[in-house]
Amino acid sequence: MNENLRTQKDNLAKLMATENLTIVHRKVPTAYFDIKNRVLCCPILKDDLSPYLYDLFMGHEVGHALHTPLEGLHSTIKENRTLKGYLNVIEDVRIERKIRDKFSGLRKSFFKAYNELMDIDFFGIKNRNIQELSLIDKINLITKVGSRVNIKLTDEEQVFLDKALAVDTWEDVVSVAQEIYEWSKENETRDENDESIKTLMDNLEIEEDDEVDLGEEDYPFEPYTGEEDEDYEDDEDVEDYFNDPDDTLPDLDEELKETGSIQNDRSGGKYDDKDGARESLTEHNAHNNEDMFQSEDNHIRVQKDLKEFFNSDFMKNNEFVVSYKTLLKDLDEWFAEKENRTYNSSYDMKDIQRLALVTAKKLENRNKKLVMHMAKEFEMRQTALRSVKALTGKTGQLDMNRLAKYQIVDDVFKRVTYLPDGKNHGVNVLVDWSGSISREVCDLLEQAIILTMFCRKTNIPHRVYLFSDQYLKGFDDYSGRGLECLVELFSDKQSNKDFYSVLKLVSHIWNNFRFDNASWRGIDKFLDQWKTWYNEDFKGYTDDRWLQIPFNYTLPNSLSLGGTPLNGALIYMRKLLPEFNKNYSIEKSILTVITDGESHESPILKNTDEETKQINEQIDPNDQYSYRTRQKSELIDPYNRRVYLVSSNGYYNFARTQNLLEWVSDSCNTINTGYFIISKKNEAIDILEKSGVPGGYRTHENDWTDIRKFGKVYSVKGYNKLFITTSNNLSVQGDDELDNDLIDATKAKIRGAFLKNQRGKVTSRFLTNEFIKEIA
Repeated sequence: MNENLRTQKDNLAKLMATENLTIVHRKVPTAYFDIKNRVLCCPILKDDLSPYLYDLFMGHEVGHALHTPLEGLHSTIKENRTLKGYLNVIEDVRIERKIRDKFSGLRKSFFKAYNELMDIDFFGIKNRNIQELSLIDKINLITKVGSRVNIKLTDEEQVFLDKALAVDTWEDVVSVAQEIYEWSKENETRDENDESIKTLMDNLEIEEDDEVDLGEEDYPFEPYTGEEDEDYEDDEDVEDYFNDPDDTLPDLDEELKETGSIQNDRSGGKYDDKDGARESLTEHNAHNNEDMFQSEDNHIRVQKDLKEFFNSDFMKNNEFVVSYKTLLKDLDEWFAEKENRTYNSSYDMKDIQRLALVTAKKLENRNKKLVMHMAKEFEMRQTALRSVKALTGKTGQLDMNRLAKYQIVDDVFKRVTYLPDGKNHGVNVLVDWSGSISREVCDLLEQAIILTMFCRKTNIPHRVYLFSDQYLKGFDDYSGRGLECLVELFSDKQSNKDFYSVLKLVSHIWNNFRFDNASWRGIDKFLDQWKTWYNEDFKGYTDDRWLQIPFNYTLPNSLSLGGTPLNGALIYMRKLLPEFNKNYSIEKSILTVITDGESHESPILKNTDEETKQINEQIDPNDQYSYRTRQKSELIDPYNRRVYLVSSNGYYNFARTQNLLEWVSDSCNTINTGYFIISKKNEAIDILEKSGVPGGYRTHENDWTDIRKFGKVYSVKGYNKLFITTSNNLSVQGDDELDNDLIDATKAKIRGAFLKNQRGKVTSRFLTNEFIKEIA
């Protein structure tokens, strides 16, 4: 069964249960329901399983979820195993009748599914005289397959069938099952088939017990080694130990209180002896044959439930977000602490802040025209979309110009065109703050500024975050990094004063990375760039082959570049996006990611002890190559309780991030766009292959030409649109005017500058236009 159909069936199960059940698929022998945590665990079924069988299995388990009480499970464990089979049969009659009555559409699925099960002898009755089956088996077959079996009941047996069909509560189930069980002991005789089940299961239990270390306190004698020993002379003590399960079993009451479910079918109770009731052979065979529908896929599945993490104070209070106010406050304190510090003879901290203000004005002014173009393009597309959806209707008022033509025109009423209201947009931007983007920091920050200016111009609610693992300290994961967090740069809540304060802060960071790599070899070019940008001469040391840059080490450690915690950032956005969308009544929510590489593993997704236990339970202890078994990691959404794929193998892979993006998009109703910044051809080819773009090496090699010149847009898993481009394309703006330096220049120089300017316009407007298409 493919993933899409499985998801539809899982959703059907939730609807049937009339609650937000968590449905997981694991390598387990049979389905079970965790009553306490409301988790329905299903085996991994074969892909060719018919939808009718899937409906039967899910409907059956949902029936248990709705109607079987916690004490019901407890009672089935406490009683002997023969009676347990009777209880299971009668309870199945009750819950299947109730689920069919509630959802009539399941009747057809149940009928066809049981036909399929009969065709494959699921109940193990082929070549048997069904009239010789026990009464409990006859009831089981009649209530499940109906007319497919021709069973004749005596008047006395018919009474018990009628009682089974009439049970309404769990207490009724216990009463009727007990009554049939007692009747069987008095009126039916166990045969070799009943005894074979007892012998088989008892032997299986002994084999399992031999492998379990119960410890010295729980195990009253030493394991038998084959040698004579005084402790084993009294065989009656040993026999009493096995025959008294109360001394050996764990406290089932405590297990139920802690887990809400008991998954070990063989714990507790005994089978009847030769003078007891007959076994329910059909129930036993059906239980043993369930594995024929299980997938042979050799994946180990583990589900991480994020509910507990999202319920922590850290998440509830949004402690993972460093607000722009905190950022400004921290940087002001840092500047105050370093106020009297002089980095060389010419520049101190006041000069550095002054130059940051110069950069802020420069960045704003040179991008104003581009932002105006984006805003105009956005409004045009919005108007066009509204016109397409415009409706023309009657007003109910007479049109006096048409009234004179009433003899030849039927419609004499005025008409009006109704334009639908535009959608409320919202934009959230995640900007990579890792060491690998050190060369692209200036371009990425400028791109963030452009998007912010655009949102402010068009009154679109927005947030711009750096995703970093350096700002919050005091937390060490396996890699020794700081706690991953989101550092808020821009927000629609900022006043003009706050916006320009943050713009100045960002410009200070921009200066640090723009003028931090100068060397004596390029001194002349550096000095020209300095003078052009700041409109003043450089006042550092330039004699004796020595050059001091005032911006070196003028950032606090908290703003240092670190790892790439994109996966952790996406988990945080699962908390922030619904709140953001609700506060602004957002109808079209855009999540934009600007990065240059793959995310490292998030400690949030690291396996807990419980999840490690899940993995170990699915490993065959006799398989010496079990370490090669692939794993499928999934997460359980903390709000909608649905299960989402995280990865099928490995930790460092682009597909892992793509799966998390799909999770965020599906659960938060977002449109995901991405800017992936690369600098080399092999990096472009690598990311195209990892992201699933069709074509081989040669095709991707040709793509590099367009990527390098203008950038290219792809639709890949996780992203509605992924812009793959180089940092050079982001930095080219394409001003409408040429530099004054070209006055009296040669014709060839002017022509070259003009062509470069036009290429810049084409590149920058291509990227922005594609972005506008997506959000409009």
